[in-house]
Amino acid sequence: MMSRNILLTMAAGLEWSQSTPVIDMTHWRTGDETLQDMVAQQVETAAREFGFFYVDNHGIPADVAANAENAMREFFDLPPEVKHQIAADKSRALKTGRGYAGLHDEQLDVSHNGKPDLKEVLDLGLPLGDSTQTYLGPNPWPASMPQLQNATEPYLKAALSLGTELLSVVARSVGLPNNGFAGIFEEPLVVQRLMRYPAKNNINTTASEGLGCGAHYDFGGLTLLRQIDAPGLQVQHPAGRSVDSSHVHIDRAIYSTTQGTFFSDLHNTHSVDWTPVDAHSKLLVVTFGEAMQRLTNGKVQATRHRVVHSGASARHSMAVFVDPNPYKKVAPLPELVGTGPKYSARIAGHKTVLLATAVAMKQGNLFNNGKYLGFGLV
Repeated sequence: MMSRNILLTMAAGLEWSQSTPVIDMTHWRTGDETLQDMVAQQVETAAREFGFFYVDNHGIPADVAANAENAMREFFDLPPEVKHQIAADKSRALKTGRGYAGLHDEQLDVSHNGKPDLKEVLDLGLPLGDSTQTYLGPNPWPASMPQLQNATEPYLKAALSLGTELLSVVARSVGLPNNGFAGIFEEPLVVQRLMRYPAKNNINTTASEGLGCGAHYDFGGLTLLRQIDAPGLQVQHPAGRSVDSSHVHIDRAIYSTTQGTFFSDLHNTHSVDWTPVDAHSKLLVVTFGEAMQRLTNGKVQATRHRVVHSGASARHSMAVFVDPNPYKKVAPLPELVGTGPKYSARIAGHKTVLLATAVAMKQGNLFNNGKYLGFGLV
């Protein structure tokens, strides 16, 4: 039976979450049904009111995180020509292709007002089996920094372990059993993104327009973000279906493989205000992706977010994306459809449909009968 002190501690955490959504994985890991229900309720509240939450006592060892952070800084300090030797092939994969992308090489906000992002990234994957072994190709490790893999991969594996736990928490928060997402996330597509946002005074005037990272939704299930040396993440809170000057409505976007967007028919409404998400050295930030919204039939809304950095020194962060198995169909789960599904099924792997395939299909030259990675289901 739970002690009174544990219950009081948990109650205090719930009260704190009204202004700062923080969940403590220590409570979840007790295995106690009541404590797990309370943690799940915290996540439900955080998803509905904030669009994100912090995780305390996440279980990623401090030395593992420090090794990854130090290696990340060392990589981004390499000469530009060395980093570009492992450049991601953006002509092939739309998003999160393995490798390096420099300033302005990405543009996550593909709206009319969007601009190229002011950031550098290095995307690394974690093959987990036949489904993801070669899905985005092998990781290109810099020859001049052979220790990078051993420094970063332990963090990625630890974050995946946490992400798997958090999928159970989110499942419980929407009324599913703890293993409610297990099937769709079997051999998940896992990507580690290392990021550096330059100091404002290191950007020339002609290149300074735009944000560190433009407004967007992540594609997948959960994103685990570590803001290392400076804040910068901003979110627009979910706002139900309210429509007035204090809200912004994000309607469906045209499916556009050439722009790198995942098909979006989510019809979300957010607060018009951008809320800064503070950086805490011991906490991770967790946000929700489009696939999670689709799976939960809208019970969990995708997090609309951006990064704004205007500091005097560079900002570093590490994100781990825990996405569905790329070959699985993403559709509202039967237990959550209520009076009917809000969204149709999509194949998870469309996040990275090959540009060549997409272009060929648009021109009528259908690759594999238009069913490349299930593309015919779009």
